[in-house]
Amino acid sequence: MTVDGTYRPVDLEGFDFTVTGGVGTLVIDRPEKRNAISRPMWRALPDIIAGVDADDSIGALVITGAAGHFSAGSDIADLNVPLDDFWELNSTAEAAVANSRTTTIAAITGNCVGGGTEIAAACDIRIAAPGSIFGVTAAKLGLVYPPGPTRRLASVLGDAWARYLLVTASIVKFDQMRELGFFHEVSEAPLASAQTMGEKIVGLSRLSQLGSKAVLCGELTESATADSAFNPPQWLDEAYQAEIARGQEAFFAKRPPEFGFRGTDWVEE
Repeated sequence: MTVDGTYRPVDLEGFDFTVTGGVGTLVIDRPEKRNAISRPMWRALPDIIAGVDADDSIGALVITGAAGHFSAGSDIADLNVPLDDFWELNSTAEAAVANSRTTTIAAITGNCVGGGTEIAAACDIRIAAPGSIFGVTAAKLGLVYPPGPTRRLASVLGDAWARYLLVTASIVKFDQMRELGFFHEVSEAPLASAQTMGEKIVGLSRLSQLGSKAVLCGELTESATADSAFNPPQWLDEAYQAEIARGQEAFFAKRPPEFGFRGTDWVEE
């Protein structure tokens, strides 16, 4: 943390990080390699995400790339390691993005290939510029992608198209990925659009957002904590009662709500 209480990552080699209007922006910043991600960068990513999650002043996180490209994926020079080493490093980093308590938005331009496509798939929301390209080119290198990111790609694209990308190593153009529903919004300026989206998200209920993500990832289920099918944990029920009261009050007063639940208030059981 800095003196103003806003999180600043300690290890930012290969990244840039700023916060504006409650929205953090993490830039993959290796333009000389089209933002290919080095092993130290993969290793640093979980700690960066954890720090963002721990800062309640940050309500959304935009992930983007510098100089007109999202990311060309893993740095090829770093791939001559045992497979279990590669799997552990990449899976841990991409799971950190997918499981972040903070809503994540990928702002995509240019190359979004390999690990870049996988990181984008791990984000909650994707905004892409016309002309951006996608693909998982592991088969051109003899690389086997980790199970977690591979299944995550299939959950976004569907099994058939995930198989196509993986077995053909094809570069897929913007229009095709748009038809497949890979991104949620098209913008000539994805970073600006992501900032606007992030500021909208900041004004909404963190309890609702975190609850939805917990349900979708299987953390929160009907019978996870009690004998009855619908009996949420007591802390969650209490948080809901407080949050819905704020939402109702604002609705009937015709003013924006001032929600009180924070990301760090979420309790894992």
